[in-house]
Parts: sequence; C-alpha cells; structure tokens
Amino acid sequence: MSTTLPEISGSRSTMEGASIRSKSSSAILQPTTQARFGYLGKLNLKEAQSAQSDALRNVSALDSSSFLPHVMTLQRPSTPWQYNTPQRVLEQPVAIQGQGGEVAAVAQSKSGQVSQPLPSNYVRRVRRRAQESKKTCNDHRQQLADLKLLADSASRSGNIYQAMQAYHKMGVIYDNQGQYQEAVQKYKQFLALCISSKNSQGEALAYNCLGIDEFKLGQFDESIQYFNKQLELADSTGRLIAHTNLGIVFQAMGLAEHAAIHHQHAIEYANRMGAKDAQCFTVGNLGVASAAQGDLQTSRICLQYHLNAASKQKLPGKFASQTFKKVSNNALHRLGQVNTTDGRLDEAASHFEQAMAVARGQHCQSNEEQAGAMLGIARGLLSFEDHCQALVNSGSQA
Repeated sequence: MSTTLPEISGSRSTMEGASIRSKSSSAILQPTTQARFGYLGKLNLKEAQSAQSDALRNVSALDSSSFLPHVMTLQRPSTPWQYNTPQRVLEQPVAIQGQGGEVAAVAQSKSGQVSQPLPSNYVRRVRRRAQESKKTCNDHRQQLADLKLLADSASRSGNIYQAMQAYHKMGVIYDNQGQYQEAVQKYKQFLALCISSKNSQGEALAYNCLGIDEFKLGQFDESIQYFNKQLELADSTGRLIAHTNLGIVFQAMGLAEHAAIHHQHAIEYANRMGAKDAQCFTVGNLGVASAAQGDLQTSRICLQYHLNAASKQKLPGKFASQTFKKVSNNALHRLGQVNTTDGRLDEAASHFEQAMAVARGQHCQSNEEQAGAMLGIARGLLSFEDHCQALVNSGSQA
C-alpha cells in the first residue's frame, strides 16, 4: 500500500469564496458575512440553473458537503439546495460476512431520521429548519400522491425543472420506506429529465441514488455501472463519494484488491480537499479492505488513524457522543480482530476490553456480550500454550 495517510492535527481547510461586490456599496463582503445579515443574492430558481448566476455562486460558497465518520457506509452527495427534498434516513454501515462478500445487513434505522445533527453550513441549516417545520403529513402515501400530481401537471405545462424535483422527492420518500424497487423507477424518471435538460449536476445525483439502491437490491453489476457514470460527471467531492461507494461494492463482491484501489483514490481526493471528516472514513475503509487482503499491518495503521481522527471530529450535541461511541466500538472491535489474526494477543485483549467498556457506556447489551466473548477468546489464546505445556508436564510427572 503506497497511500500516504494525512495528518490528523489541524482543522478542515475551507474553500475561499469569491469576493462579492454589492451594487450599493464598494465594500467587499465574503458570502459568510453576507449570510450573517441575511443576504444571499437574488435567489431566482430559473437563474440559479445557470452555472454563471450570482445566486448559485453565493450559495455554493456556503453549501459544502459534510461526512460522518462511519466506515463501510454508502455515501451520498449533498442535494442541491433548490430541491427542498425530504429528510433522508441515515445510511447504516454495510455488514459483509464470509470470503464471498455476502452482504449481511444493509437495513436502515428509521430512528436515525430524528437524531441527525443540524448541518454545519448556513444554507443547509435554514433548509433543515424549513423541512422540520413543514412536517404536516405523516402518511407517505399522501405525500407520494401529491408529488405525482405535481409531476404530471409540471410535465404537461412543460416545466421540466419542477417535474424533475418532484420525481427526486418521490425517490427519497420510497428510500425512507425501504421500497428500493419503486425508488429506482422514480430515479430513472428523474435521470431521464436531467439528461433531456442537460442538467449534469442532477444527472450525477441520479446516478448516485440509482447505484445505492441497486446495491441494496443485490444488483452489484448495475450498481458499479451507475457509480462509474457518476465518476465521469462529478466534481472532486462527487468523485470521492463515487470511489468510496465503488470500494464498498467491490468489497461486498469479495474483490478486496479492487476495493482497496478505490479507497486509495478516495483518500487522495479527501487529501486534496483538506476534508478531515472525509479523511477519517476513507482511511478506515482502506483498513477494512486491507484486512480482507491479509495486509494486517496496513489495516492496523489505518484503523488506528480512523479511531484517532473520529475522536477529533466536532459534531453538535448528543449526536456527537452517540456517533463517536458507535464508531469507536466498531473500530476497537476491528482492531482486536486484526491483532488476533496477527498474533498480537495482548493488544487484541486490550482493544476488546475497551470495546466492552464503550458498549457498556452505550447500554448496548449485544455489543457488550460480543466484545466480552472476543475478549475471552483472546485471553484464552494468550494463555493456551502455557496451559498445554502445564498439561504435558503434569502428564510426564505422572
């Protein structure tokens, strides 16, 4: 493995937004300063579709992607702020068992929908508050019926942009309900409208949504094709996401070498962007792929980096504490397994003991029992040779 791990220390570097000159004043104000006083430019949706519009540049300077530190988790790009989509259920880590790469669990936890933290940037905080205040209809079937009516009327009137948003919203609602086959159909309609209107940003978003849903349906080949198409259209953040997802798909297929290559590319993009949150999970993903390849030294280094980087991430409120406990529990458990395989039984026992303490703090009995069982195995292997030698000595004396 030739990938150079990034430095953990330091804060995430931010993109410097272009200076915006006010028509009524000669003073130059940064977008963040303008946002503080409520000015984001003329937010005209029709003008915002143009890459050269002032509104899009102003919002893009504030609207950046953020990532959670979970490894083996399918990543999604930030939805364009104009879409006003429903809140998504948080993606859960993909559990892969066996040498054949069998996907054991890709289920989502609907309880994660209410525990998501507010975004760190201004625009998405405003949109999240608006989404939470608009929760008037709890029946997803009524929401889908309204959106279908809106999409049909927008299509008849020739408003492709409005119909495009409606189909994407329907796909998100189906995703939240776990109805991935229906979501795929809506995303394909969304993709067709994006292609006909030459909306490359929406097209890349559609490929990402289709790739994730096809993966959850077990269609790995189709998933790889969609992620590769996303890779062709995406910017640096989108390519990081596409490489990460491709690595997870190849890992599920049992192709750890291909997975490691894509995770290395994801690390490179995270380093270029200076995104500490992205560096955290991309390095952790490489550690998982390296362990599957048998490169235990690289795996141990990557997982330890992932654990240290996760502890330095700053997320708001109780969500940060719960997220770090879950991430640290998984990382410690993986480190214990790697060290056990590598014969480092003392270190393995230490990691399992720490994982057991974290699980106890989470009040998660299943994780505590699992860590306790692995701790017993590690300690048993540690003293197994001495026990065998004692039996031999007692037998010879008899």
